[in-house]
Amino acid sequence: MYIRLLIALFLGSLFITANGTAEDALSGVRIVEGIVQQRPPNTRQTIGKRYVWNFKGKSYTVLMIVDIEKYNSYDGKERYDIPQLVEEGRTTLGNLTREFQNVFKRHREWSKQDRVDFVLSFVQSLPYTHDDVTTGYDEFRRYAIETLVEGGGDCEDTTILVAAILRGLGEKTALIFTPGHIALGVSGNFSGASVADNGTTYYYCETTGTGWTVGDLPPTSGTKVTHIIPLTPSKIATTPKPSRIITPTPHTPAPEITTPTPLEVAKPETQTDAKSKSRLGTAIVILFILIGLGISTVYFLHRAFKEQGEY
Repeated sequence: MYIRLLIALFLGSLFITANGTAEDALSGVRIVEGIVQQRPPNTRQTIGKRYVWNFKGKSYTVLMIVDIEKYNSYDGKERYDIPQLVEEGRTTLGNLTREFQNVFKRHREWSKQDRVDFVLSFVQSLPYTHDDVTTGYDEFRRYAIETLVEGGGDCEDTTILVAAILRGLGEKTALIFTPGHIALGVSGNFSGASVADNGTTYYYCETTGTGWTVGDLPPTSGTKVTHIIPLTPSKIATTPKPSRIITPTPHTPAPEITTPTPLEVAKPETQTDAKSKSRLGTAIVILFILIGLGISTVYFLHRAFKEQGEY
């Protein structure tokens, strides 16, 4: 009996470790055409959110219910690795991404650019806020679910949010860094401002302000690209299964870009070895689990020998 119990504890710890990734934090997600005045109610366990935005002269409303416990789980979580924040968002916002897919099924006449612009227009509708105003910290990167709940963010926050949704839709994307700014690049048959990296062309997507479409480069945006980080496309399936988190290493961007508004590409800056830190954290967690199992094993063996001695 003790052996079976120990095996169960061991397998349970492995299950927790293997599934310690993000889970969908949204439920009851609906995108409807027109303006819906009433939002889902708040409860002790959930937050009801409602967002209204315009696309091609029509109003759209998205309604969603946020799990408070899952939302609060991001308090104090690491925020140094932007690709990891995007990957977390891909899974926590899975139901929102699926609802975008449902909208696209109802509008089969939309082109790929229409679909990307529709997602962009939603994210652009969120107010721009500075980190030090809303959090008290400078350059405080939010997870995608935090940006949704808090109703806005800066260029980093909204770029992480739109990247999480588009990556969940299977789009090939990349993070584009210019001095003091970050935007998203999307690969496809588009036109406008773009940047090439390792043979792939990414078209500029601005997430702050409204009205910008794929390939639009706002006059205030910088044209000198400091580095590019491609994101591995991973489409949200019917049942979300988080893929392995990959932190891409920056490549040297191509020196020449053919765009209506040329972007000058500089050499990438040295990035923090986030992957090594992530592995170290995982190793520490596994070490504590193994220590706990060792203590449990000694305890149960001691009881077993003691009971045999009594009989």
